[in-house]
Amino acid sequence: MKKAIYNIVICACTILLCSCDNWLDVKPSSNEEESEVYTTETGFENALTGIYINMKSKQLYGERLTMGMLEYMAQHWVANSTEITGFYSNYDYENAAVEVSVKEVYAGLYNVILNANNLLRFVDNGVLQGDKRNLIKGEALGLRAFCHFDLLRLFGPIPGMQDGKKMLTYARVVSKENLPVSNWDEYITLLKQDLDEAETLLKGIDTKSHHDNFFNYRQNRMNYWAVLALKARFYLWIQDYTKAKQYALQVINGHWRSLCQKDDIVQSKDYIASKEHLFSLHVYNLKELTELFIYRSAGVYMPERYVKKELFASDVTDVRINTLWKQVTETSRTRFVLMKYKQDDDILKSSAEQIPLIRLYEMYLIAIECSDAPDEYKPWVNELLKARNVSQQVNVETQEGKKAFVATEYNKEFYGEGQQFFQYKRRGDRNILWTNKEGTKSVYVLPIPKTEIKYQ
Repeated sequence: MKKAIYNIVICACTILLCSCDNWLDVKPSSNEEESEVYTTETGFENALTGIYINMKSKQLYGERLTMGMLEYMAQHWVANSTEITGFYSNYDYENAAVEVSVKEVYAGLYNVILNANNLLRFVDNGVLQGDKRNLIKGEALGLRAFCHFDLLRLFGPIPGMQDGKKMLTYARVVSKENLPVSNWDEYITLLKQDLDEAETLLKGIDTKSHHDNFFNYRQNRMNYWAVLALKARFYLWIQDYTKAKQYALQVINGHWRSLCQKDDIVQSKDYIASKEHLFSLHVYNLKELTELFIYRSAGVYMPERYVKKELFASDVTDVRINTLWKQVTETSRTRFVLMKYKQDDDILKSSAEQIPLIRLYEMYLIAIECSDAPDEYKPWVNELLKARNVSQQVNVETQEGKKAFVATEYNKEFYGEGQQFFQYKRRGDRNILWTNKEGTKSVYVLPIPKTEIKYQ
């Protein structure tokens, strides 16, 4: 079954992308062949599943946009100055290997978007009805928004420094013609529309029970709560703090997910905090990927003193530092290794083979950041400190103290998940921990691939 779905996806990608120097100049080779897929519910289900399979690739969320490239850009791994890892860490986007890597990310995200658009072309053809139609259309729109938002976070301007210039294409159709390039306001408007429609469609799905197996495992799919969380993240990015807080609190108060506590992580070995997942990918070969990338001899690591003393300020009770990091002695070196993705046989089954893309913990940080009243946000701070068994006192009475707490928590909590670089960019931070490179436009705004510039 999985192989059949995979073959369908490969076929669809070939139809969409073959012979295209411009990734947005899509020339479907056979409308009849494509429409054949969308004559049954199963065809729609397979096409949607195929979109998730594309997202799990190493070039996207299977590695590069989670534990890989973005973590080097956040200075979270020791890098080799003569290899691509060093070029990532030094933000050398002109390096040939980095250019290829960035182009693959750019192309891969638009590939996911174009497959979503292809599904959306047919979603109202009458084959799907009721909840099944709302589910599939809502997920496709949510995924389209998710990938467009990450394109904005990568290739768009530093928030607050945008202008009226054309920057990126918001692709909503599959077309033989070049698609228009949008400026900030146009792009943001289209992103809002997709998020709003996805929210409306999925609300009726994820707030009631179903008997169809295709409605199961919602945390591994773009669901109603994930859309609300994505809206919170999006509004925070565009500096609409009122709406960011509103949507973050909707997620928190919805009680669909709960914060992982110390025993969940230590006793149940839920290292990836699966109870908090609002949207994650189930990656079947995660053990193979992480053994190669992290846990093999000479895999990625960070010096112990950096993580323990500088990031966690020598707090020995914090469950993240005393459980999720481990000193590993090898023939060539001793490595301090993040165990978050370690796929041992005794880890919690629900946390196996999971890569989180949005978690409940982030919603608390957004609510805290967007609240000005200590009496309001201090209980949320205390919930986080209790959940992670933090013994050190934190001063969040002032706005400066609160902001410092939030900034540090992002760095501690989402290590290995590809979020910290975006936090530096969102805030326009000049100082990036563990590098002398100043945070400027040349660091935070990845260049559009050269093959695409002529279409801008």
